[in-house]
Parts: sequence; C-alpha cells; structure tokens
Amino acid sequence: MPKLYTPGRILFGYGTFEHTIEDCDLIIVSPSVKTKITQKIEDDVEFIEFKRSSKTGEPLEQDVYNLKDAIERVKPGCVAAIGGGSVIDATKLALVLLSQRNIDLKTMYQKGVPFVEKKTRIIGVETTSGTGTGISAAAVVIDNDGVKHGLVGEALICDRAVYDPSLVMSMSKETTAYSGMDALTHAIEAYTSTIDNLPADTMALKAVEIAGENIIKAAEGDKKSREMMHYANLMAAIGFANSRLGICHALSHKIGGRFNIPHGKINAMLLPHIISFNASATSRYKDIAMVLGLKTTKDVVNWVNEMNKKLGIPPLSTLGEEFYEMIPQIARETEKDGLMKTNPRKAKAEEIEGFLKETFEKDA
Repeated sequence: MPKLYTPGRILFGYGTFEHTIEDCDLIIVSPSVKTKITQKIEDDVEFIEFKRSSKTGEPLEQDVYNLKDAIERVKPGCVAAIGGGSVIDATKLALVLLSQRNIDLKTMYQKGVPFVEKKTRIIGVETTSGTGTGISAAAVVIDNDGVKHGLVGEALICDRAVYDPSLVMSMSKETTAYSGMDALTHAIEAYTSTIDNLPADTMALKAVEIAGENIIKAAEGDKKSREMMHYANLMAAIGFANSRLGICHALSHKIGGRFNIPHGKINAMLLPHIISFNASATSRYKDIAMVLGLKTTKDVVNWVNEMNKKLGIPPLSTLGEEFYEMIPQIARETEKDGLMKTNPRKAKAEEIEGFLKETFEKDA
C-alpha cells in the first residue's frame, strides 16, 4: 500500500528557525554554525557541539556512540539537531540506540533499524541544502572499515523539520555545489526508482526542475537561488524518503568513505554515468529532460556533465589506480546493497564491475 512518510510537521521559509525550537532543552550543533545559532537563541538552553571524526561529512560509529552518551547525561525531552547531515544523522541514530538498549549499529547494518518509540523528540534543522535528512527516514554512518551504511527506518524520521533559508546563506561555493548536486541526485534517483508513489514522484520531479534552474547561481552566491535550492532539497527528500534511491547512492556509499570524498561530490561524479547505465530500463529520464528544457536522455547526461564542469567537480578517473584496483570489491558490495532493489536496472557484480572499469577508462 503506497504511503507518504514525513515528519509530523515541516516548516520552511525565512524566520521559521527562531519560532520552532522554543520547547527544546538540548541543542546539538556543528562547530561551523554554532556561533550563528547561539546568536539567534535567547533562551538558557544546553548545547552539545558535535565534531565528526571523518573528512567526508558523515559520522563514524564512535561519533554516534559518543553523542549517545552525551545526550544520556542531559536526559532531554526534546533535542534540536542543527547543522549538516552528519549532526542530524548522528542524533537520529543516537536516539534510537538510547530507546532500545539491546541493539547496536552493527546489528542495524545486518537487520535494519528497529521500530522504537523514541523517548526524546527530535527537531532536524538543516544548514546545508543537500542531505534531506531532516525529512527522510534515513541516516548514514561510516563503519570501522571506512564503508558507509545507509540505514532506513521509521524511527529515524524527525518529529519536526525546519528549512530556514537564512541558515544556508553563508555556505561556501564548494559546499553549495556539492550539496546541490546531492539534492539533484536524490531527486533523479527517487523519480526513476521502481517504487511508484505519485506524491513523492511529483515532489522529486519538481525538485529536479528547481535545481536545474538554480544550482549554478546558488553556487555563485545568489540569495534567491540559495533559497530555492533549500526548498529543492526539502522536496527531493520527500521524494527519496518514500521512493528510495538507486545504484548511484549504492556506489557512492562504497566509494566515498574509503577515499574521503564528500558525499555530494562523489554522487555528482557518478551521476551522468548512472543515467547512461539505467537509460535502457526506464523511460522516466525523458520526463526529467522535459522539466530541464531538454529533449533526450542523452541531453540529460550532457547537461549533468556540463554542471559538473561549471561547479569544478572532477571526473571519476581522478580517483586513480587505487580506486581502479578496488572496483571488483566495490562491485560485489554494491550488488548486495539494498538500494539495488529499487534501481530501475538490475545488475550482478560482474556487470557493475565492467561498467565502473569502462567509465573510469572513458573519463581518463
């Protein structure tokens, strides 16, 4: 039965931040935005500054466990997680661990995220425009081998999500570019997934259109375009939270953590090749071409390549020989990834390996 999973309330627009966290007694914030956030909050509220250990933007296992312990010491009734994806993802996972004592992250990798009644409410406030984690029932964590795990479960849905454009105006050009391409990838993969969910698909396709119109100008610093990309992020998140993702994210989770590549960047590096790979299995890229003002799937591939060039995102071949040698292992792991179930084209490890090698050599 089709369903639409979202937080209990989604607030967006200028000024929404200040009016939505009054009832929180703990704020978890990334160092990059702590000063800006503390200036906006007048109430006497406790802060935890979350510092991730990885270079790629996702929390490590130990980061999540450390945060769990810190939250447990405070025993809050409501937590506001404010920052990029790592802060919100780590907080969502920490609250699940606190609500069910007999589970750990490794168990979740194998069996999924259990449904639990969280003891603490969570408000997700995104200060970048790409992860969509304030909306989605997902969280990403890096294990001790450097492999990213995308965990999914209803217990990971925030009770409230806030998308205030004023919080993304100070993003660097690089962060804006990477997060924007992440949102675009979410939207394209959600729309072309095998799950048929009309409301989610409608949101995803509109997110593609908005991103296409605004991503370059947003990276250049245009305020209206940054606002629109924040909304595209929100809409893409509703799309992928309900229609799931595909092989692009399955691969980026295997590659990004191992090679310390930001998530949005590796998605962008893979995306044009993934569109070509999947093109024979779905006609939906033609809809994407239409909203971008293009005609064919090949036009979409060329358009993404052009976006990458304008945003300074390099080709896959720049990962070098170490990546090439790991392709067989990456392909085997990707075949087993749960996101392959919703990718429009089914593929075995040998086919994925051949695709990656051909892509690498073509990009060189």
